[in-house]
Amino acid sequence: MSPDNTPPPPRGPSTFRRAVIYDAVIIGLGIATLVVAVASSDGLRTVLVIAAPVIVGGGAIGALWRTYTEWRSGGQWQVWQGAAWFLLALFLVFLFSTAPYLLE
Repeated sequence: MSPDNTPPPPRGPSTFRRAVIYDAVIIGLGIATLVVAVASSDGLRTVLVIAAPVIVGGGAIGALWRTYTEWRSGGQWQVWQGAAWFLLALFLVFLFSTAPYLLE
């Protein structure tokens, strides 16, 4: 701490920024998987259509794990919990939007 008892400025990106970047990367991977699935053949298409919701769901679990580790260290865990809820909701959207392709 400095002499006037103010905390030092943060050195790295903020927790909010890291959570947004994490969510953006996971969403980008999920969408890219679906785009590749549209351009592929039947067998690969089925695998990629299944993989897209799994990627987003795995990202949500990763954000929940980060929530837990931030909570244990006394950090801003609420930001990561929000990121996890957003990815969980998006997981449901991915899951139900890809279900018709699996039922064909």
